Amino acid sequence: MVVKAEQAYNKGNYTEVMSLVEQVLKKKPDALPALQLKTRAMVALSRVADALDHQKHIEKKYPELAAPLLQEIILTIIKTSLKNENYFVRSAAVKAVGEMGNADLLPLIIPSMRDKEIFVRFFTVESFGQLEGPDFLKLVMASVQDPASMVRVAAVKVLAQLEKTHSGLEINHLLATFAKDSDPTVRLLALAAMSKNGDEAAFVKIVSEIKKLPQAAQVSAVSALGRSNNETAIPLIKAYSTHKDHMIRMYASEAMGVIASDAFHPELLRGLEDTDPAVRGASATSLGKLGNPRAIPLLEKHLQDESAMVRLSAAEGLKRLGQNHPTYYEKALSHPDYGVRHFAVSSLRRTWGKEGLALLRLALKDKAPRVRSAAIRAIGEIGGAESLELVKNSMKDPDLVVRTYAAGNTGRLINKIAGLALKNLKSD
Repeated sequence: MVVKAEQAYNKGNYTEVMSLVEQVLKKKPDALPALQLKTRAMVALSRVADALDHQKHIEKKYPELAAPLLQEIILTIIKTSLKNENYFVRSAAVKAVGEMGNADLLPLIIPSMRDKEIFVRFFTVESFGQLEGPDFLKLVMASVQDPASMVRVAAVKVLAQLEKTHSGLEINHLLATFAKDSDPTVRLLALAAMSKNGDEAAFVKIVSEIKKLPQAAQVSAVSALGRSNNETAIPLIKAYSTHKDHMIRMYASEAMGVIASDAFHPELLRGLEDTDPAVRGASATSLGKLGNPRAIPLLEKHLQDESAMVRLSAAEGLKRLGQNHPTYYEKALSHPDYGVRHFAVSSLRRTWGKEGLALLRLALKDKAPRVRSAAIRAIGEIGGAESLELVKNSMKDPDLVVRTYAAGNTGRLINKIAGLALKNLKSD
């Protein structure tokens, strides 16, 4: 009967599956293969809440079956989403696999490297970096052939996060391939990572490239200077902080926070008074990263900034300096602009840890799926039984993207509780 039910499942006849497995379960209510098929069929029928309730019911009678059934719910949600026609859902699925942090799941997302949508391929490469595993460097390097520079940038960022040597390979040797890329952003970020790993010649090449770059690529130059982590970049970044283009000034302020040298203090103070809110916000965040308490009164002043984003950035900067201002996050989480609410969640994720859990609970009720997804990912960083219950319940969310992230982060927290070493997630 279980074999018939499996065949029916493979044909997409999920109602028939339910009927067949019930016949098995009447005779043997703890038959795991039948319970797993029933669980998969319920998820496929968009009855995730029923599947979770059923899993909880089984847990009371047969505690040893609870874990495999929960795993079945998680993986069925993700596998279904990987095949969804909506690329936002597929993107969420590859990210969810990465967030679980289990290298055994790598084969699930390898086919996504051939997805027609750039964003899916981009997030697939990012997830390779989260999972690692024995062959993940080969997979990352395969993106050299991807026609989209955005995907190649993702590969460079993955390599940049690794130690200088990984699995016996010199990472700078791999980065050198991307340092010859036709796209200036890919080249500059690869050179920056090589410089960070101690290659002085790579930094010299960055400076040489900057002189030839068109205006449109100057943002990449500023970002690369910051990521190089080379003190020689300090005067160059300072020069960009007075650029006429507000985007370049913003990236310069961000780069100052990456190198986090006290030499940037005067420029960041000037950035706090910039006419552009993006520059003020980046300056506030970077001042917090510098770690100098003399910035506290200036950041407190910008808690009253006319821009909600700047107020949040000031609160984040102050948090990095040991000052808590939860009221500003509470206000931001009820702001009419979902972008502000999303930014608040991202800021909580970056700096608050477990202290931010009560605020993140509020964000789980947000009307915007993107904000709820961000809250789930932030809670997935925290860990613990309370966090697990929150993300597990979010698998009942009406939005499939949110359910997919919830599935991945439920798996992540289970792995975290089990002691699996996990990488921190990106705060995108």
